[in-house]
Amino acid sequence: MQDYLSDLYKRLSGKMKLGLERSRALMEHLDHPEHAFPSVHVAGTNGKGSVTAVTASLLEACGMRVGRFTSPHLVDFSERITINGKAIPEDVVKTYLKTWEPYLEEIKASFFEVTCALAFAYFRDEKVDAAVVETGLGGRLDATGVLHPRVSVITSIGYDHMDILGNTLSEIAGEKAGIIKAGVPLVTCPQDPEVTDVFRAHTRELIVVDPQAECRDVCLSADHMYFRMTKRGISCRTPLIGRHQLANILMAVRAAELFTGNMLKKEILQRGLENVSWKGRFERIHRDPDIIFDVAHNPDGIRVLCETLKEVYKDRPVSVVLGILADKQPPKVLTLLKRFARNIWICPVPCERGMDRGQLEVLAGMFPGVRIGESVAQACEEAYGQLSAREVLCVMGSHYIAKELYDWNLRNI
Repeated sequence: MQDYLSDLYKRLSGKMKLGLERSRALMEHLDHPEHAFPSVHVAGTNGKGSVTAVTASLLEACGMRVGRFTSPHLVDFSERITINGKAIPEDVVKTYLKTWEPYLEEIKASFFEVTCALAFAYFRDEKVDAAVVETGLGGRLDATGVLHPRVSVITSIGYDHMDILGNTLSEIAGEKAGIIKAGVPLVTCPQDPEVTDVFRAHTRELIVVDPQAECRDVCLSADHMYFRMTKRGISCRTPLIGRHQLANILMAVRAAELFTGNMLKKEILQRGLENVSWKGRFERIHRDPDIIFDVAHNPDGIRVLCETLKEVYKDRPVSVVLGILADKQPPKVLTLLKRFARNIWICPVPCERGMDRGQLEVLAGMFPGVRIGESVAQACEEAYGQLSAREVLCVMGSHYIAKELYDWNLRNI
């Protein structure tokens, strides 16, 4: 499949292509696969991947055949497109791309537009009962916007991709609100009032779930989170860890209920939450000493990750290896981490938006004591070698460091 993927990855180069014209043309060319299945459409700044994963798991627990589309992937491209947890086969990707290539060239379709088309065509051809689809960027001009979903979800809104989405929360919320369709309910969580006002201006069918009102007896460990849903009177366990995940879980539960038209039974809720699979989110990849991997990659995400680390590990010291992209406000992220971590290494990310050595040196110069790693693997090796018996290492900052981290962990520990 690599030759076909290499050609696809070439579409990543150049200026980002926003807008629905090419996606609509591609859907028309493929005889509208986006109309062949009912869907849940998920947007937001932080948490949309978790909501997508939980919603899909809950619908699977209902006995459905569920497509899931997420981005970016951690290690392998096929992770983006799954049905009941099973990734799209290589030969299917090859066949689609080979068949479509002349038209893709004709309309100059982007990487993300083609990837969306792969997902929607695959879901149609495999006759899924439902698809849970995560936006790539924003919402209004995102390629996934060709969907007319049964339910929409917008997760926590924060400052990210400001060069594209806007400099204020209301501007960013307006772009995310582009997924809202007439007559389709929107599920969200407590937001800044200016964000909620934007949503209310777009729909009368706004449903706000509130974890403070609906969740009690929360207990976190390094492997699971336990909590009680007060309105349902049931206790739950999930591998999604962190109090911030409670809002994501409640949004997913409400979305699944709206999608099915029923209140989910106790056993479905418990099975769906316990079986959810979402790597790279407070994922313990090694024990004694503990190494945690989290793809948190902007200030809001890093802040809640630090809060979770403090709660799980209490008074144990934490060292950090950070691989973060240049456009994710690195100085603000390091300001947060300096208040929290005992040692910090920053390192390059294998991505065109990563920082080069000169940029890393400038950044490190702003924060005395921060060290520069030659790579994620080298920084992890150095940090691991200096861990005390009680210390925890957290590797964070980007999806794009996952493969290098996993490979290092397998080779060396």
